[in-house]
Amino acid sequence: MRRIGNVVVSLLMLGSLAACVTQGRDFSSDISWIKVGKTTQSDVIAILGSPERVGNAGGTPTWSYGYYDYHLMSESFTKEVKLYWSNDKTVKDYSFTSSFPGDRSKDIYLQQKR
Repeated sequence: MRRIGNVVVSLLMLGSLAACVTQGRDFSSDISWIKVGKTTQSDVIAILGSPERVGNAGGTPTWSYGYYDYHLMSESFTKEVKLYWSNDKTVKDYSFTSSFPGDRSKDIYLQQKR
């Protein structure tokens, strides 16, 4: 009977490990360093590394970075930054979204000047 108890405990521990998955590289939510018309692709690579995803939005090249913290038994969190590029390889526009509690409590993102 004791052996069955040990197996059950081991399975529960294994299940709890499988219930949490992270994807992407975590990055600072402070994006105040991004300046439209000034921040270059080289600047972004120096700070965030190579983009996780590249794409195209209506003819505008895009780079995306994301960090995802998934939990089976509790709330999951995500944050993403997407950069839209001008022909001169400077930031044309960008977006940042986050569901992390520390970010949700800040209104800095609503007040940020570009």
